[in-house]
Amino acid sequence: MSENSPYTHTALHLRFKLRVPPRVLLGQSRHAATIIASVEGLLWKIWLVREEEFEIGGVYLFSHREAAESYLKHPIIQAVCSNPAVVSSHSQLWDVESSLSALTRAPLWGVCAEQSQLDALLAGVQ
Repeated sequence: MSENSPYTHTALHLRFKLRVPPRVLLGQSRHAATIIASVEGLLWKIWLVREEEFEIGGVYLFSHREAAESYLKHPIIQAVCSNPAVVSSHSQLWDVESSLSALTRAPLWGVCAEQSQLDALLAGVQ
C-alpha cells in the first residue's frame, strides 16, 4: 500500500457462536486480554457480547493488514476456535478509510492531524 493511500489501517470483526452463555467464556478471558493487548500491530480491541444469542466477538484496529491477517493465526485465536464451547467463528477484514474516519472522531493512530483539519475544512465547503 502506498503512503498516500487512505487505507492505512485494517479493522477486523471477529465473532464466535457459543454453546454456553457468553459470561462463561468472558469470565475466563482476563489473561487472554493481556495476551491480546501485546499483539504486534494491534492498536485496540472492543469486546462485543450478544448475551441472548450466545455470541461474543470483537472489533479490532490494526496498524496494517498483515498484522490483522497474522492475528487470525495467533495461538490465542486458535485456542478459542478449538474450545468445545465454541460452535463457530466468523471473521471479516476491512480496510479503514482514514481521512473520513478521522472526521468522525475515529481513534486512529498515525493519521496526520493537519490532513484531518484540511479534510474537515474541505468537507465544510462542499
